[in-house]
Amino acid sequence: MIDWKKWEEPKPFGFSGCFRLRNEAQYMERAVTSFLPYLDEACLIVQPSGDDTVEIAERMARENDKVKVFHYDTVIDWIDTPGFYSKDPHKFGHLVHMSNWALSRCSYSWIAKVEGDVIALPTFQNIIDEVTENPDKRVYYGMVILNVAGDNEDQVSLENPRNGGWDEAVFQNHPSYHFERSQKWEVIQRSGSSKCMGWSALHMKRCKIGNVGWNGEHYVPRTPEAVSKALAAYNRAHHYDGPDNPLGEAVLFD
Repeated sequence: MIDWKKWEEPKPFGFSGCFRLRNEAQYMERAVTSFLPYLDEACLIVQPSGDDTVEIAERMARENDKVKVFHYDTVIDWIDTPGFYSKDPHKFGHLVHMSNWALSRCSYSWIAKVEGDVIALPTFQNIIDEVTENPDKRVYYGMVILNVAGDNEDQVSLENPRNGGWDEAVFQNHPSYHFERSQKWEVIQRSGSSKCMGWSALHMKRCKIGNVGWNGEHYVPRTPEAVSKALAAYNRAHHYDGPDNPLGEAVLFD
């Protein structure tokens, strides 16, 4: 159940990390730990999994008071499953309901919505600083993320070297920011303006066991020269001209 009225109530200033976790044992601890220095709490929304996701989440909560575990105890109607399109997206068991339920578990005034295979870069601090300076300004802060690839995390997707900067984001903890179903995807509704903050994290999806070579993509070495060429080609193809943060690019290769 989502208590929408309670969700609307004012919350203390701070940052809640919201991590939706299902079969994320390979990277989830590294992902959550990388964001913890910037957060006042990390809310781990754990779904039924076929690996050690639940056990890892519960251990992390025992070891760190910032980590809180919330169990969404059903297999959800995921994107591209029949139920995603046919069922009420605001009923228990649907991806949209689970995502909104996850946001409503967060107790601070700002939410960093991150997945369990996304690793924070030091440049994530740029978003924290801007929000701290403007805590009441209603802005949806997008994060640009490099799509790392390969068994050894030493490659990058050639066709999709970066995301669009909007899936992972920081926004106010208020139901005016909530998920709705939109054709194939679940889409967060944004209240106020949007600002893309440049390089903020690494996405490890293409490094997961069983995902190397995912979706028929090709990979290039994770070197400044190769990644710069891949990004330039991507930007031309997608008519994209910024705002990736040039000051943050060095952290992509550390």
